[in-house]
Amino acid sequence: MCGRDLDARRGSVSLGGQILILSNNLLNTFLIVKSFLSLSLALSAAAAILTSCSGAGSSAGAEVSGDTLTAGADLLTLVDCGSYVVADIKNPWDSTRLLQRYVLVPDSAGNPEGLPEGTVVRTPLRNSLVYSGVHAGAIRDLGAIDAVRGVADAGYFTVAEVKAGLKSGAVMDVGSSMSPDIERVTVLGPDAILASPYQNSSYGLIERLGIPIIECADYMESTPLGRAEWIKLIGELYGCRHEADSIYKEVSAEYSRLATRAASASSHPKVITERLTNGVWFVPGGRSYMSSIITDAGGVNPWADTPDAGSIQLDFASVFDKAHDADIWLIRNYGPELTLSELKSSYDLNSRIKAFENGDVYVADTSTSTLFDDFPFHPEKLLREYILLFLGPDYAGTDKTQYYQRIEK
Repeated sequence: MCGRDLDARRGSVSLGGQILILSNNLLNTFLIVKSFLSLSLALSAAAAILTSCSGAGSSAGAEVSGDTLTAGADLLTLVDCGSYVVADIKNPWDSTRLLQRYVLVPDSAGNPEGLPEGTVVRTPLRNSLVYSGVHAGAIRDLGAIDAVRGVADAGYFTVAEVKAGLKSGAVMDVGSSMSPDIERVTVLGPDAILASPYQNSSYGLIERLGIPIIECADYMESTPLGRAEWIKLIGELYGCRHEADSIYKEVSAEYSRLATRAASASSHPKVITERLTNGVWFVPGGRSYMSSIITDAGGVNPWADTPDAGSIQLDFASVFDKAHDADIWLIRNYGPELTLSELKSSYDLNSRIKAFENGDVYVADTSTSTLFDDFPFHPEKLLREYILLFLGPDYAGTDKTQYYQRIEK
């Protein structure tokens, strides 16, 4: 497990020599709130210090010298400065500004002098709160899953070790990532929180606890390999640099090999994704991750010429006008099993799309598959599957799907 000491730091919260025992008993709600308010005031100073040295919202971080550890990611830069590592995260919604600068200081380095401004995070993390199963999967791959002591949105985690920990009590469920249980987070006392940032949003009361929040903006990368390289940040956080480098090199090599093979195909099918839901159809913008992987797999995204880095929100008529002749239709569905009859009954004109007429509609049931956990840091797996569906087994090197199944009537 990367040679780390995984002693837990859980239980009571010490405050000014007093031990604060937090209870779930509704009769003690008043006492809990009163105690928590006192705790919040005590932690506000720490939070203010962290905020004052944070890179969040700054136009640019001061230059640092050292060895750059990243090359493919657009939003992440890691620089090894000797006794510490600087992690700069560019604001995905304003490329002229930093979202965050973290100064990652190994416990073994003591207290280095002359640290640059930024949120200081001591590494390796031994007790972390993770909001996404995607990041838990990467932590597992690094051999550091024992350091995940708490999760949010627990029902969406498929990592076996996390599910077992939730059942045994070794992993704490802090509730929804949108409004986590502050009492539980306080009791957990994590070294850091791994969360995904969203434009013009905050983390609520969690921000007042003085716990470093690692804003994992990997999902905003425009290329699959750019996103996969974020495993290097996770490797630095958990003391697993060697493991992270090794994983990324293998992923990058296999992805490039498959993409080169797909590029040699003589035909390139038009591909649409997802479906109309509540009157809205989200399609991949031309600068999005999904558009990139469709292209790399030998497919054609009808919206590849748009400047959007994320999804584009359209109505059915707009999608039909541009993609009624799509050869392949890919849908991610969170159970139960979807059929062609149900797809038609949900919106009759779905049956007028070429892929529907030819029976080339494929569905991934994300309630049972590991699609969401796998593809961010192992895009080569999804690329291989897309190549199989778009171009056939001769290009993919396999005739078996892992995530998608052709749906029947």
